[in-house]
Parts: sequence; C-alpha cells; structure tokens
Amino acid sequence: MVATGTKLAAGLVRRRPRQRRARQTVEAILDAVIRVLKREGFNAVTTNRIAEVAGVSIGSVYQYFPDKRAIFIELHQRHLEQIDRLVEITLVQHARSSLEELMRALVDAMVDAHKQDPELYDLLSSQVPHRAGGTRDFAVRLHGAFRLAIAARQGLKKGHDPDSAAFVVTNMVEALSHAAALRRPHGLSLNDAKEEAVRAVLAYLNA
Repeated sequence: MVATGTKLAAGLVRRRPRQRRARQTVEAILDAVIRVLKREGFNAVTTNRIAEVAGVSIGSVYQYFPDKRAIFIELHQRHLEQIDRLVEITLVQHARSSLEELMRALVDAMVDAHKQDPELYDLLSSQVPHRAGGTRDFAVRLHGAFRLAIAARQGLKKGHDPDSAAFVVTNMVEALSHAAALRRPHGLSLNDAKEEAVRAVLAYLNA
C-alpha cells in the first residue's frame, strides 16, 4: 500500500495548516497560482498577484510560504499526493484481480487523473519549479507499491525478478499514462492510447 502525505523539506513551508480555515486559505493560494499560470503565464506569478487572485492579504501568503518557490513546490506536492491516493485506492480495489486486470486499472486511473486538467499537468511538468527530492520520494513509493502488487501475483514470467519488473513497469505506466493524457497524436483516441499502453506493459511482463 502506498504511503501518502509526504512532507516537504524543512523550511519550505513556514507553517502547516491544521485548522479547516487555514487549510482553505492554503488551497485558495494554490488554486490562485493555477489560475494565474493559465491566464497570464509563468512570469506573471508573483506573491502580490497570487494574494490578489486568491482574495487574501499578502501577509496571509507569507504566513504559510516564505517565497514563491515554496508555493510552487507545495503545488507539485499536492499533485503527487493526489496520485499517491489514486494508486493506493486502485491497488486496494483490485487486490484480488489478475496482473493484467490490475495493470489495466492502473493505466486507466493514471490517464483519467491527468486528462481532467491536461493544461495544468503540462504546466507542472514543463514550467513550474519543484523539489527533486519530492519527486524521488514519490518514485520510491510508487516502485514499492508496484513491487508488492507484482510479487503478490502468480504468473510473472521467469527472468523477471520483482524489483526489476517493478522498476520497468512503474516507469512504463507513469510515462505512458502521461503521454496518453497529454501528448498523444490527434489520430489516436484516448481509449486506444490506454489500450496500447496496457499492451506495452503486458508485453514486457509476459516476455
């Protein structure tokens, strides 16, 4: 099962919101960043503009974030935690499914999560700075979850050990899901892109 709720590096967030109103303020700040990014571009994102769009004081922004970089990192972190929860739910729901059914469910879930707001996820991957350690932590958790799922199922072909298989499958599912949601060619439907991704993963596992 995936461990969720990874914390940011010390010092990037001044204060973790605990009360409901504080959490709502932080969410409003993060949502304001997204709106400015989409409407005005990366260079327009300043703490003053974020506060204005979020409808909060500049002091409220600095109460939780020391600078703009910390806000960007938290935005990335929120996305990673959403994917964490998604993978965990999918693994639980398909605990008794075959390896093929599980891989199909994971690809479906990952693609569907990113197709909801492809513009945002494209911005997150291409323009918004992030903390490399957070991405590495996420990759380790994802690898661990896939390893347990693969090792728990019969039918893994000889020549694959669970660690190697988990490494390859994790990266295949993540990369192909992003590509299907964000970068597929115009002539390829979303359903066909999902199916091709599943075929690729299963071809590796069955090789």
